[in-house]
Amino acid sequence: MALRHRADGFDLYADPSRQLAVLDPAGRQLHLSCGAALAHARVAARARGADATIELLPTDDATLLARVGLTAGAPALDSEVVLAQALLTRHTGRGVYADEPLAPALLDRLRAVVEQEGAMLRYVRGEEMVELEVLLSQADDQEQRDPAYRRELASWLRESDDGIPPDALASLDGRGSSLRLRDFAMATPEQGSGQAPVGEHPDVAVLTTIGDGPQTWLRAGQALGLLLLHADVHGVLGQPLGQVTDTEGPRRRLAAVLGLVGIPQLVLRLGYAGGHVTTTRRALDDVLV
Repeated sequence: MALRHRADGFDLYADPSRQLAVLDPAGRQLHLSCGAALAHARVAARARGADATIELLPTDDATLLARVGLTAGAPALDSEVVLAQALLTRHTGRGVYADEPLAPALLDRLRAVVEQEGAMLRYVRGEEMVELEVLLSQADDQEQRDPAYRRELASWLRESDDGIPPDALASLDGRGSSLRLRDFAMATPEQGSGQAPVGEHPDVAVLTTIGDGPQTWLRAGQALGLLLLHADVHGVLGQPLGQVTDTEGPRRRLAAVLGLVGIPQLVLRLGYAGGHVTTTRRALDDVLV
């Protein structure tokens, strides 16, 4: 992602060099992440009393994803400032989740946030969870058999400010979760804890859209970004279960098995966790032109 400053706002460009060649050849996940950045920009603008207008895909330049205009607006509400503060604390929760479900009112609130962005949020319940577990395991097995995937996964484990620091990854040994998590230990061997498994029963949600293309992906990314910020305000962490949506085949099977309305863009586990490692953000100078 790159931001090009203008007098009345900024343009957001995709950075093709950061696209995942194996898992994201069409750039769908790249668009999702850039859409989340647009949502963050909107939230940050409102906290400073500015309104943001966003034009998606404004030109024929495929790398120019959005043009953002900023104008003076009403003073920020307290709730808008609180939401913006979550920009500083939100992170992907890869650790052990507490065996504590989210309150129904909060689940409804998160669904409403997504729907306001033109996407949908479907919670996985009952026997559907077994179907998801099977699909997730199958997709994970398929990916792990690909040497190119393993190399790509390893490339995102690093000590610098870019990528995932190894100390942000919790051991999968002894986990009591029935959900197959992405195993970064293929790149860096981990030691078992020797402790009894911890039962995990997080809520699981599927973010879906009507349609499937660059503009839809950007809108879905905005829905995802706002969902995770609102979740953070309530102390809730999220982690993608990306194996089942990384490639087209598992995505289609997921939609069919769960009888989803629309096309799945991402599956998330949502829940509460204890301690965590906060990953660093890229420096502004790295992305601002």
